[in-house]
Amino acid sequence: YIAPGASCLPLELFLPVHTRYMSPGLPPEADGAAGAAAQPAQGPSEAAGAAAFRRVHPLHYHQAFLAQGVRPDGRGLLRGRRAAASAAVVSSADGSAMAKLGQTTVLAGVQAVPTLPSEAEPGEGRVVISLDQPLAGGERGGQARQEREQSALSELLQRSAAGMVAAASLCIEEEKAVWECRCTLHVLEADGNLTDACLLAMLVALSDTALPAVRFSTGEGEGEDGTARVVVVGSETAPLSLEHRVFGVSFGLLDGRLLLDPTAEEEALLSTSFTLLLDSDGAFRGLHKPGGAPLDEATTRESLAAARKRLPALVAASSAKRAGLRF
Repeated sequence: YIAPGASCLPLELFLPVHTRYMSPGLPPEADGAAGAAAQPAQGPSEAAGAAAFRRVHPLHYHQAFLAQGVRPDGRGLLRGRRAAASAAVVSSADGSAMAKLGQTTVLAGVQAVPTLPSEAEPGEGRVVISLDQPLAGGERGGQARQEREQSALSELLQRSAAGMVAAASLCIEEEKAVWECRCTLHVLEADGNLTDACLLAMLVALSDTALPAVRFSTGEGEGEDGTARVVVVGSETAPLSLEHRVFGVSFGLLDGRLLLDPTAEEEALLSTSFTLLLDSDGAFRGLHKPGGAPLDEATTRESLAAARKRLPALVAASSAKRAGLRF
């Protein structure tokens, strides 16, 4: 909002500088850095003026770009940032991965622990997800909103993991012992769209998880002390069995326009946000929408078509090679 009579630099001073660098030749999954690299040099006064306008009037700044069909980082409205992932990045974990969407970075680690099964499901193990994301500073209301968003994301990750892993494959001995795979996701850098980054990191870490060959011992054999336990048999391991590979493609509505893979700056201006869940074949697996304005049919159709175009980049990123550097 700009008050009547308030002094404001005209948008035209900034638009040509920021939009001239957009090129039809940018790849569909261009990172914002690629667009920025192609941007012509600005003088100090131009750069300072644009930065000041962006900070004071962020909505008007973004609206000016959206009217041209582009975004400040150089992407089209339905273009995602570069997705990448590496597996086996933590040597002490049974499975691990690091995933990046642009600058957003998430580290995931899995520890497989033998435990007692539940009475309701005596032959099924479980995957337990925890999210480690420091709250950003700010007003108390802002922190409460962040806590709600984290809670909603944690619930989505837990449901998605339960749908990916075959619970029966985690059984060691029915009614005696099962595997509990504890997956912890650490947010190392948050520059928007944590949902897609966390889902990608979790998927790659679970795919990287290897379970040792074990057997359940009652402890009543020769030389044993009568204590029931899980005993490792040999050095062989078996990969965790995944029934489905689920990917998230997130969108937001900014000034009535649909944006794919929003940055943190864009997320602060969205009227609503949502995530489409797809499997590796492009089949629709679900919709995650924690509040906001309802979606109309046209927006739903457009987002589903865009999500399926985005999917190959996420599938390719999930086929991560083992990292050369581990820690």
